[in-house]
Amino acid sequence: MTADLIPLSKSAIIKDIANSPLKINLMELGFLPGKTITLQHIAPMNGPMAFRLDETILALRKTEAALLDVQIL
Repeated sequence: MTADLIPLSKSAIIKDIANSPLKINLMELGFLPGKTITLQHIAPMNGPMAFRLDETILALRKTEAALLDVQIL
């Protein structure tokens, strides 16, 4: 499952990040394998998704979130 499919308010553990030019950027933001993320908000009209990562909330486009392979907790 990818992070763009996580239900609202559910948590998941990042298992892997797909090979993409954005992989390094996501890792620099803290989206690393083994980290837990929680979907906090989905903007309307296919807008960005806000994830809680540690004590920070970060917004990702759905295409970026689709690069994160996760396992729901």
